[in-house]
Amino acid sequence: MLRVMFADDEPYMLEGLRLMIDWHKLGFEVCGEALDGEDALAMMASTRPHLVLTDVRMPVIDGLKLIELAATLHPEAKFIILSGYADFEYAKRAMRHGVANYLMKPLNEGELVAAVEAVANTIQARETHNQYESAALDRLRLETISKLMQGEIGQKWMDQANALLNLHESSSIRCILLEPDVQAQVQLNLKQVIEDMIKLPQATLFPFGVGKERQGFLLVSGPEEPDLAPAIMIELVASVRNNWGSSLSFSVSGEHKGPHALKEAFREGLLAEMCKFPSGTEGVYFYQGEWSAELPAFVGMTESILAAVGSGCPETVRAHVHHLFITLSRQSVSGSWVSAYLGNIKLEILKVVTQSGGEDVLAPNWFASYVPTDLGLLERKVMREFLQAAEWIGQKKGIGQDPVISAAEDYVKSHYSEKLQLQHVAEHFRLNPAYFGQRFKKQVSLTFNEYLHVVRIDEAKKLLRREELKISDVAVRVGYSDSEQFVTKFKALTGLLPSAYKKG
Repeated sequence: MLRVMFADDEPYMLEGLRLMIDWHKLGFEVCGEALDGEDALAMMASTRPHLVLTDVRMPVIDGLKLIELAATLHPEAKFIILSGYADFEYAKRAMRHGVANYLMKPLNEGELVAAVEAVANTIQARETHNQYESAALDRLRLETISKLMQGEIGQKWMDQANALLNLHESSSIRCILLEPDVQAQVQLNLKQVIEDMIKLPQATLFPFGVGKERQGFLLVSGPEEPDLAPAIMIELVASVRNNWGSSLSFSVSGEHKGPHALKEAFREGLLAEMCKFPSGTEGVYFYQGEWSAELPAFVGMTESILAAVGSGCPETVRAHVHHLFITLSRQSVSGSWVSAYLGNIKLEILKVVTQSGGEDVLAPNWFASYVPTDLGLLERKVMREFLQAAEWIGQKKGIGQDPVISAAEDYVKSHYSEKLQLQHVAEHFRLNPAYFGQRFKKQVSLTFNEYLHVVRIDEAKKLLRREELKISDVAVRVGYSDSEQFVTKFKALTGLLPSAYKKG
């Protein structure tokens, strides 16, 4: 609801303004009435009105002087001038200060309604623009944090960290990871709670996400703030847990300086969570250094596995992962160490996949914690995940590609809005439909219809982000004649209804 206030030295005029039109119907609530410009200016400071209706001639401070002062103190407020004087000079002075309208007394109800509606539309358009701008900045901040956490330290990301995060080389940072599976809305609510409790005036809290299951915060101190000492962090997190009233756990990285250290801070947060380093406070885990005694036997293995996955060759991946688990079976290492070690490898693989535009392929379940109670079962799970990544990278590089099926994929991407059927596409490439379907699934790992839905929904996501279209119009644009089928497929592939995706 928008707020409106009145300023006029005639009490009957104030009452008339209040009763002449239905303010609630126009989206306003009356937040104040003043008998002179001085009182009106003081009232604006406390009520923060969106719209002020003011008389021109008032004692102490007249209407025009009120508008001049408010232009500096309350630049967002809109004004409608009410005057019993048909004086063009008043109108000219008022318009110089951006007055929305200039109405003559006695007021005409229709003119007043039209003037108020015009102001309401202007304010709502401005707020919508501000919301879009704020959402765009939030997306840029998330992208910047994500890139820095993946080790992207190019000048572009350094500049964006400086501009969007106020993150400089002298800034202290800590990565705070929430326990897995915390919902995004819970994260936003927690952000407000934590911000209310931070006792460092220049400290800033930025929420981030890696995939759909990993949520956390980046805490950045100002250049003149004291260091983010463990005692400060324990007090902060413990207060949040007590006030939140839940058993959420928090894993906190070591303290670092500057944007280039975000990758290391994220890695330490993961290790703190996986290894459950005790801090003396329930549910709070601090990173406490490397596992140096257990590390030498695994020197070089990380690089070998990363190279095997990056090659896109499944046989090479199988050989290196199997060798890793043979070595693990011969070493006396803790389960938490194994989890941390594998999690670090997966972080590096995710970076390679994300750089090629494939984060959605792995991220949804990529950081689910391992429970290495049985090395045999764990090897099969890790093998399956690493082979999935290698297969995706291999397809991206064109390793073992079927040129006909690759051409068919491109054909679908160009004709997805049409009534495509497997038989028609197979005939286009002069292949038997059954044989074509087998070759298609072998390369793409999806049936033809599954792939068609994926392409259509990806295009729908772009339309929902970029254009103001009805859901039914989006459905038609991407090839669905039935809006209900489109909504069903969209939710199945994204987890969200199209309307919710559009709003987010």
